Amino acid sequence: MEIYILHVSPIFPNSLEGDSISTLKPQGTRHGFNIAVKIALKLSKLSFKSLQYSFDIEQRAIEKPKSRFIDLMISEILKIHQPKLQLPEVRVSRRMRSTLGSYMPSAKQIAISSRLLAMGEDGDIREVVMHEVAHAIVHARFGNKPSAHGREFKAVCKELDIEPRRYVDVSTEKWQTRIRYAARCKFCNLLVVRKRRMPFARCVCGSKIYPKLWEAISESERSQDSDWVMI
Repeated sequence: MEIYILHVSPIFPNSLEGDSISTLKPQGTRHGFNIAVKIALKLSKLSFKSLQYSFDIEQRAIEKPKSRFIDLMISEILKIHQPKLQLPEVRVSRRMRSTLGSYMPSAKQIAISSRLLAMGEDGDIREVVMHEVAHAIVHARFGNKPSAHGREFKAVCKELDIEPRRYVDVSTEKWQTRIRYAARCKFCNLLVVRKRRMPFARCVCGSKIYPKLWEAISESERSQDSDWVMI
């Protein structure tokens, strides 16, 4: 889903053809939306680094990161090392925080953390995916008998030219600074983005909102249909 986002700094130009965000007051939903659109379009030529406000003109949903490129990578690996093994699409999980990847033998499915896909380095993503592919190949060849990281797993890792580690060491310290939180204004349906969860927030339409739920999101750096992804 595509989404039109504009980031606005807390410091604004003195005049926006008579409409200044600092002077906006709560008004009717339609009127407030029209003002938001006008300001968004007026500011669209400017560059801001702050993530204090977001204008979602088309009011479209934010989705989880896509796994298409991972599915293609897995498919190419299996063609070489285990041609008869066919795996379903990778499951992208928002619940996986400390664990970044897993393989479920009963479903023959690999799951990857949405945070890893949204904020991880390409090399880290590849290493996690390859680790789980190794588990999938071991299960396809030997069933449930081998231990999780035993000699069969080590042999497959050598075949795939990866380290036979029990876990993949990924640095996640910097991820927290890239996480933002989003909520919808119930009056004008615009997307409000903040750096942290707050008991209330002021929307650009002038309304004060009290979100029951702030969704964790991150800027999309890879090929996505949206500027943001859910994590």
